[in-house]
Amino acid sequence: MEDLHKKWSHRWTNPKLKVYNSKIHGIGLVAINKIKKDEMVCIVGGIIVPVSDIENYWKRVGHFGTQVNDNFYIVPSTKKEIEIGGAFNHSCDPNVGWEGDIRAVAMREINEGEELTMDYAMYDSNIEKFKCSCGSKNCRGFIQAGDWQNKELQKKFGKYFSPYLKKKFM
Repeated sequence: MEDLHKKWSHRWTNPKLKVYNSKIHGIGLVAINKIKKDEMVCIVGGIIVPVSDIENYWKRVGHFGTQVNDNFYIVPSTKKEIEIGGAFNHSCDPNVGWEGDIRAVAMREINEGEELTMDYAMYDSNIEKFKCSCGSKNCRGFIQAGDWQNKELQKKFGKYFSPYLKKKFM
């Protein structure tokens, strides 16, 4: 049987984006053309990894993926997928959020040359604590597992939280 991965991708990235070396961290995505508010910027896909095995995945591939419920993540199958398709770096002042489980959209107009970022609190309840380097005025300093429960974040970005987390507070 034909390997359909060679024909179709696990992920779609808007052609108005390109992968670049981010000032925030590692590989990121930058707009090469203006993106309208609520325009779709990415459809994520990949393999399904149980929460019980996510630490093993992160050690092998890196800290990527989208938590879709209490038990599972959808993640890129290889590091190469990230190198080709890019990744959303964290920002405490994000410009990208979720519209459904796998569709990422612009939360506001994004200008050419601007990096596309997400607040990891909007879709991951199990994130390992790390020092934030987003540089935004409202930077929280450290990002950690319970951030999604912050009422201020829920009020400000609630519409763009993943359905998995949105169900927990709306």
